[in-house]
Amino acid sequence: MIDPWKRLQEKGVSVYVGEFGAYNKTPHAAVLGWMRELMSQWKEAGWGWAMWNFRGGFGIMDSNREDVKYEDYKGHKLDRAMLEIIKEF
Repeated sequence: MIDPWKRLQEKGVSVYVGEFGAYNKTPHAAVLGWMRELMSQWKEAGWGWAMWNFRGGFGIMDSNREDVKYEDYKGHKLDRAMLEIIKEF
């Protein structure tokens, strides 16, 4: 999935993943695996990235996913598992 962009990068084009995320109706385990896989590839390629949002349906806080064990963080519902993946990369 990233090979076309790697070829551009080899030609001197800068690559940045402008926005990514998975909606809160996607199973949490699938989202975490997907994020880890993509972010590891992006890190290996030296690319930066941004999530659609950190708070809300795609984010690490207050996403209202039904299959997440949340941690309270200053009055917000924090998805610790997703935050730990982000911290890896």
